[in-house]
Amino acid sequence: MPRRAFGSACCSLAFAILMFAVLAALPAKAAEECAAPRLENTVPMEPIVGSGGGDDGKVAVPITLNGVEKKFLFDTGGGVMNYVSSAVALKLGMFRTDNFVAMDLAGNKSYSVAGARNVKFGGVSAREPATVFQEVPDLAFDGILSAGTMIGDDLDMDFGAMRLNFFSADHCPGDVVYWPHQALAVVPVTLAQGHFELAVTLDGHALTAVIDTGSPWTILNSEWAEKNLGFSPEASAAQSPGVPKDEPDKQIYFRKYSALSFPGIAITKPLVIVRPVQFGDENDAGPTDRRAPDLIIGMEVLRHLHLYYAASEQKFYITPAASGPSSLPRDVAPPPDGHAWPQNAAVLFEGMGPHPPAALARLNPGHRQ
Repeated sequence: MPRRAFGSACCSLAFAILMFAVLAALPAKAAEECAAPRLENTVPMEPIVGSGGGDDGKVAVPITLNGVEKKFLFDTGGGVMNYVSSAVALKLGMFRTDNFVAMDLAGNKSYSVAGARNVKFGGVSAREPATVFQEVPDLAFDGILSAGTMIGDDLDMDFGAMRLNFFSADHCPGDVVYWPHQALAVVPVTLAQGHFELAVTLDGHALTAVIDTGSPWTILNSEWAEKNLGFSPEASAAQSPGVPKDEPDKQIYFRKYSALSFPGIAITKPLVIVRPVQFGDENDAGPTDRRAPDLIIGMEVLRHLHLYYAASEQKFYITPAASGPSSLPRDVAPPPDGHAWPQNAAVLFEGMGPHPPAALARLNPGHRQ
């Protein structure tokens, strides 16, 4: 009996040691398969100078087309298409065609597309296939790069250091906040046609917001404000220092509220424009025909934040922006998969669905089909 008992204890001990070895190996194996985010591209952001010579609140990023550097507006409200001004397209000898269908900035069908075969964006360069842009006459910028075309990667918007960074998306969940911080908000995101939608509160009231770096102001939908905050255009607000005057003829009303809050972070006394908000043309039944957001969070608020979009998690990690340069290197190796790059998703060939990039390469530079 003692020998049998000893043998049983021995086997139990051996099994326990084996299980411990297996369990101990699991974290190491998981660590191998779940790497930290890899920096794949980094691009400087700079304030856009307005017509009066001052900062107009928006930011630009450099992109080189056909050997010439241009400054494009970085826009998280631009949807799933990138844009170039007609003047820039003509000057740089970009190929142009009318055989495509895309949505213009007002959400209507447009048929004019321009493309470049020699493009450099940060540390990433491409020659073929061509990179295409929706062509827009009388655009106020050289062009627009929409964040909705960059969501194959994690997108890191560091407004403190003024850097736009791209990280690999195949990393451990939550392992993204590489910078020192004291407060952190982790907010689920819904992607709607390239727009980042998330839940916030304004003075304790829950509402749906979108992040829009193309808007200098934060804009509250007047319909929501009337229902939830008792807003009335007829009731004039007490004029405060630093608050612009209302413009009733344009349905623009400036208001300060107590707090705009993400879970874990609050922006106190945000200055907000209250006005009607809609997406696209109200008579257009195209893909932009959807409910307008309650709130558009513009650069008046975003410039004070550091926002990291984790693509695989569909979450924003948000902290207050830190002052000073970024701790990240400025030179990075381009990714092998072609990400970390503005990639259009809304260029369609009339009647044929998504247009294959190989066909774009057959178009002659400067030739309008």
